[in-house]
Amino acid sequence: MSRHTAATHFLESRGINFTTISYDYTPQKGHVGEQAAQAIGADARCVFKTLVVKLDGDKSAFAVIPVEKRVNFKILASVLGAKKAKMMQANEAHNRTGYLSGGTTPFGSRQAMAVVIDQSAFNHDKIWINAGAQGFLACLNPHDIQKITQALSAKIAA
Repeated sequence: MSRHTAATHFLESRGINFTTISYDYTPQKGHVGEQAAQAIGADARCVFKTLVVKLDGDKSAFAVIPVEKRVNFKILASVLGAKKAKMMQANEAHNRTGYLSGGTTPFGSRQAMAVVIDQSAFNHDKIWINAGAQGFLACLNPHDIQKITQALSAKIAA
């Protein structure tokens, strides 16, 4: 039986080829992404996390980066034409996206937002990314992600 989320419906409605996997979500602060990679037996360089960031004013965006990296907020802001960027608080991110922390994805968000994907994603034929629920990942081609989200690509991970 397959699991359905707003994210999987979004992908299906756009004809995107993807697979999903569920794993036991047992978060440890600061290591959620690495735990996900280990749980599914994937190279951490192929597993990406989605962060919700706050930009100048009331603007927001998604940053998609490898799980073992951190976002460079200065570069991210520059790519998006903003003066600064910072992490959005979890409750505000949930209200804007409809997703809980640990399950956030740029697919099927309540609010449309710009997406910036780290250019390292394109070193892989397929990457794993959250699929709209904690402990639930989708595997798909990064070019498909860029196409359906109209994502910008830049070296935003450090």
